[in-house]
Amino acid sequence: MKASSRFAVLALAVLLACALLAPSLAMASGKPIVILPPSSNPFGKTYQEWSDAWWRWAFSIPASENPLFDETGEFAGQNQSGNVYFLAGVFNVSGAAERTITVPRGKALFFPILNAEWDNFCPPLDPQPAPEDLVNVLKSNVSSFIDAVDALECDLDGTQIPNLFDFRVGPGEPFSVTFPDNNIFQAFGCSGVTPGTYAPFVSGGYYVMLAPLRAGNHTLHFTGHTTFMGSDFTLDITYHIFVGAQPQAVKLQAAVSPNPLNPQAKLRFTTAKAGPVRVDLYDLSGRLVRALYESPLVQAGPHELIIDGRTSSGASMASGVYYYRVRTPEGTVLGRFAIVR
Repeated sequence: MKASSRFAVLALAVLLACALLAPSLAMASGKPIVILPPSSNPFGKTYQEWSDAWWRWAFSIPASENPLFDETGEFAGQNQSGNVYFLAGVFNVSGAAERTITVPRGKALFFPILNAEWDNFCPPLDPQPAPEDLVNVLKSNVSSFIDAVDALECDLDGTQIPNLFDFRVGPGEPFSVTFPDNNIFQAFGCSGVTPGTYAPFVSGGYYVMLAPLRAGNHTLHFTGHTTFMGSDFTLDITYHIFVGAQPQAVKLQAAVSPNPLNPQAKLRFTTAKAGPVRVDLYDLSGRLVRALYESPLVQAGPHELIIDGRTSSGASMASGVYYYRVRTPEGTVLGRFAIVR
């Protein structure tokens, strides 16, 4: 894929409820999903202006910590500011990512489902248009990308968001972008795009703005498909979203009691923030004995699991010393426990 045809496929969540809110178009978990129409001007900007702002945000972040290359959600909070929180898609071969993120309560979320920008820098257009034709060529390429999108689906907490093709935006007017060092273009092999401000860029795609989600946990899943430039690209993105204040960090700890098992024990641990958790049991040789627990999203707070002295196959674990490993967003903790039969 040429870097100049980069298109980000992004996730769905929601915009600040205010006097401009449009009628509810769907319900999720008993709460209305309020979607602002493309004709509105949320926070004083049109959808097209938010599209341009999204690209400025995405290109302002070094590749080493850019949300577009992040498949877990680790860098989702980079360069976020103001009332609107941007969500990013993924630059990878599969077009798939599963992320776990925390979004401050009351933040608006703006995201494209499928979108594109076009420029004359990475790589330069071939053939080169006349200077007076450049902007029209960029607009035509973006328009061709949007036309090639033939499927859009999105659900929030299991509820489908309807009429996504009504949210077409662009192509818009040209805008400028300021790149840092180690920027996305350099990651794509365009070493000549050094830190600085460049123009013109033109963007467009399918974008959505929704009202803020209620505090707590949410799951957003969406797919999109395009046949642009002969490609057959399908996007598959899942976001596990915790809305609320990030709990104060605490040192990850875990303990088994009673130890040795008699005939079972409780493994207790506490997480400081929402995220994926996995717990495995190993024997002294390091062989996996049982995958005790795994979840893509566990709320912050204390947790408790039962160790019943059985392997993954259901057989009884022999007497001896074993290890548990608890992996969370804060890190990994190891500990020992014994079985005496």
